[in-house]
Amino acid sequence: MPLRFKSPEKPSSRRTTWVRQTSPSPSIAVADSTIQHIFHKALIGYEPTSLLSLDDLAAELGLGGIYVKDESSRFGLPSFKASGASWGCFRALISHLDLEFESATLEQVASIARDRKCRLLAATDGNHGRAIAWMARSFGIESSIYVPHDLHPNFLRLIAAEGAEVVVVQGDYDFAVSTAASAAAASKNNILVQDTAFEGYEDIPTWIIDGYATIFAEMEEQLQGLNVQPTTIITPVGVGSLAQAVIRYARGRRNFQTVAVEPDTAACLHASLVAGEATSIVTSNTVNAGCNCGTLSSISWPYLRDYIDLSTTVSDFETHVAVQDMHRHGVNAGPCGASGLAALKRLVAEGHVAKGSSVILINTEAKRAYDIPLDVSADDVVTVTQQLVQIDSSSPSLDTTGSALGEVNIAAFITQWLHHRGIETHVIESVPGRPSVVGVVRGSDPKAKSLMLNGHIDTVSLSTYGSDPLSGSLVDGRIYGRGVLDMKAGVAAAMTTLLYFSTHGSKGDVIFTAVADEEDKSIGTTAVLAAGWKADAALIPEPTSLQLHHAHKGFVWVGVTILGVAAHGSDAQTGVDAIMSAANFLRAVTCAVTLPNDDVLGQATMHCGTIRGGEENSSYAGSCTLTLEFRTVNDSGSSQSSDAIVKDITSILDKLAAADKKFKYELPKVLFERKPLLPMSETDPLLVTTRKAIADVQGEKEKQPTAAKFWTDAALLSEAGIPSLVFGPVGEGLHGKNEWVDVESIKIVEQVMRKTIEGFQGN
Repeated sequence: MPLRFKSPEKPSSRRTTWVRQTSPSPSIAVADSTIQHIFHKALIGYEPTSLLSLDDLAAELGLGGIYVKDESSRFGLPSFKASGASWGCFRALISHLDLEFESATLEQVASIARDRKCRLLAATDGNHGRAIAWMARSFGIESSIYVPHDLHPNFLRLIAAEGAEVVVVQGDYDFAVSTAASAAAASKNNILVQDTAFEGYEDIPTWIIDGYATIFAEMEEQLQGLNVQPTTIITPVGVGSLAQAVIRYARGRRNFQTVAVEPDTAACLHASLVAGEATSIVTSNTVNAGCNCGTLSSISWPYLRDYIDLSTTVSDFETHVAVQDMHRHGVNAGPCGASGLAALKRLVAEGHVAKGSSVILINTEAKRAYDIPLDVSADDVVTVTQQLVQIDSSSPSLDTTGSALGEVNIAAFITQWLHHRGIETHVIESVPGRPSVVGVVRGSDPKAKSLMLNGHIDTVSLSTYGSDPLSGSLVDGRIYGRGVLDMKAGVAAAMTTLLYFSTHGSKGDVIFTAVADEEDKSIGTTAVLAAGWKADAALIPEPTSLQLHHAHKGFVWVGVTILGVAAHGSDAQTGVDAIMSAANFLRAVTCAVTLPNDDVLGQATMHCGTIRGGEENSSYAGSCTLTLEFRTVNDSGSSQSSDAIVKDITSILDKLAAADKKFKYELPKVLFERKPLLPMSETDPLLVTTRKAIADVQGEKEKQPTAAKFWTDAALLSEAGIPSLVFGPVGEGLHGKNEWVDVESIKIVEQVMRKTIEGFQGN
């Protein structure tokens, strides 16, 4: 019978732009930036940065003008940070050294700072730390710069080249800030020069913001000669210090529409504006390293709250495209510097920036190296499946070549995909390099049932595939590639199902868990459960050829070591061959072990998975170690429990040893075990609802559920009290040389999951 499905409605997916609904606060008094400007002019290498006019780009977007304040080189450094860092360091040292501000000179401050062995400290996602290190070198003093663990290596090299000690912390930017602050407090000679304020630390961040005023003093002079005056200014936002300086200028000297842009994965300002109060978030890695901040500066938040007109977010891919556009039009921009253009494109398309208007962008940094991001804009399950397949997520614990990348890249893509749509996202990494991702749509009714969609994102080795394992090619209604069936198609269907409920709403919580390591030891689902994620039921879209599975066997791995006596191959009197003894054991265990049968799960099985022994051809093997796998049909406490299996194997070994004095062994050990998924009651609400959903989507009569041949994480979820069913797409080639999935069946799985959730929650 041909597969049939109902096409889903296309959701309006991405996180919405925040728009001020009330009148902004009155204009801000114009701040006098004369002192800072004089200070900067006295520094070696000072030149005003350019205000570029991008007429061709403006014409492409239907705008009257696009002007770029180009901060790609400020004092020879590739970002705007030097203007704030230099003034902030100068003022911080004056304060620390108890000097008179009105009379202090650069030479005096530098000399006393060297004598007292001052050290400047800062946390950074890149450019701020480099600027602090540059200024410390200018003063002839030392510096320590604290950076997050995932900062691009190029930044580490550049900061170190300025003479700084680079301290990598095992955490994000906020953790780097707290670590630097603690280090500063540990010595009277240490001075924290940070561009974010927090309780008890406000003066130095204020001075840094004051230092940015030189940028806008220059801009004001440059705007005087323009025929068309801009009406909008767009600023990138990290902790908010630059944005505060922009607001002071835009609402003081001008009456610009003020727009903030953040990366999808680090939108703490957007979250704060939506919440109506300063809100910290957990960020994820982004090419916009300078904006990867989860907490706003305490002194900047009131300005942003009262004066920002629009707050929008952009994906890393959109930023990457904007970088290319900037380069095409002759602007030396890095990702943070191009993010304003990415925002402008979005805002023009959404109608928030009127056609024909003129806009100022701030190119905050020069071109730099970064990893090219993937496009996360696709909403349809077919494209998402192809994208997931094109990301290598082969398991490092299974790959013998040592080249497997694990789940890091695919987890990053899924994280960015969820953030792009404003879906609540969490990353769980109990084992370094093996992350899992949780996406959540909160229900409208706290009493309604919750449902989890669980899928693994690891695959077996690429080396066992034929040609082009990462193609994701769509040919004749089939998508090809390693892991497409097992189980990236199912993961994609879970993602787009979550998106549907994010767009249309849900009575109960819908939880998506993209987990690591299911192909080996399921550390991902184990970590998700340990982190406290629970649900009233779960669906696992493993490949089932559209058959509903409510049960499957468990497994127990038992290691057995048979001992021999190592000797030369010619010394039969001394040598005892452990491999031959192992063969005797295998014959005995095959005859002696009883394997029960279950009406639903079928016959329990046993096989030898691995065997290792011997050193060379001309020697008797001193030991032989083998692994037995038992596929079990009964729960613990039965003849199929691990304790019972070990007891049976030990009994067999004892009998062999009693019959042959040369037969020696080590006590068998349980290496790993997982319980079976036991059959679900026919009246279980999840089973009733899912059977009906399958029948409705395919236009068929309801079918009885069956048992799967393979093990899944459904057993772990069930053991944790989450009733679970397995239902997934059609295809072939699991772990084989040519793996594919049927496209129509993916869409059916997507529809079944949606209908099951709606029915289960009573939507």
